[in-house]
Amino acid sequence: MTMLQFYRTPFLSPGQGVDLLAKAKSVGLSAIESIETESCFNIQIINALTSSELETLTWLLRETFAPALFGRDSFFASAGTLIEVGPRMNFSTAWSTNSVSICQACGLEKVVRIERSRRYLLRVGTALNE
Repeated sequence: MTMLQFYRTPFLSPGQGVDLLAKAKSVGLSAIESIETESCFNIQIINALTSSELETLTWLLRETFAPALFGRDSFFASAGTLIEVGPRMNFSTAWSTNSVSICQACGLEKVVRIERSRRYLLRVGTALNE
């Protein structure tokens, strides 16, 4: 089995990002200067996808109104502290079950699992433990 990864940015809206940063600062994490977010789709397949299948999978996962914000590479371009939050790899979520059902209805029989994680890139001015 093979694992593919795709990324979509942002995970949080700009307003939600501002709220998250304010909450972090309110609990004593004032060193955090900014927070960027993205989703990571971890896709388990049993065989390599054809170009047509890959195109269908990409179409299913990206936002139709902003296709440039979806890709094979992370959108985090600069250094910072990366935190990734997602399900355990030994546990299949209901979201994955529904996503796989949609994939199979679209002819993507090779997709056996899709899990989505949330990724946060924290930019800090000083060390977080100070």
